[in-house]
Amino acid sequence: MFAVVLACMLGLVAYYAIVTRLAFAGSARGLLSVHFASVPDRPSQAVAIWLHNSRVVFGVAAWVAGRWGVRALTSDGLRGAERIPLWIADGILFTWATGISFAAGVLIGAYGTLQLRAFWPYAPVEVAAWALMLAVYIGVRCGSGAWRQAVAGLVTVELLLAFAAVLEVLGGRL
Repeated sequence: MFAVVLACMLGLVAYYAIVTRLAFAGSARGLLSVHFASVPDRPSQAVAIWLHNSRVVFGVAAWVAGRWGVRALTSDGLRGAERIPLWIADGILFTWATGISFAAGVLIGAYGTLQLRAFWPYAPVEVAAWALMLAVYIGVRCGSGAWRQAVAGLVTVELLLAFAAVLEVLGGRL
């Protein structure tokens, strides 16, 4: 599941980058007006980045824990309005994943290698963390994962995001 989610996210990023590059790179640069300033080398900055990125993971973890205690996470056995929270969670995560893929793709399409250098070395680690989080969610949602696997997956996501935050603060000095 991880490989499929990762491939989908990277495919979306590539698609948005190509469309932006071919159709409106100059306009995108005008709208975005990104200034490639270095991130200060402060440990507190890495913690702030990690906590910011962890909001989504904490939301997924709370949802998983809450749903596990109530009833099976799959839609099987649920009727009518009981399915609505599951659909809302699915919609929120789908919109969020598409949104971050869109933003990354447009930035890469607009700024090219300059943006790729700004994303290096933390972005590959962060994307892997997001893909793993979505794979854990999908596994739990489909009823194919044990709670220990879900917990181990979400802890791994948090460790990857913490590492990515440190890499982001260190920036191009690596």
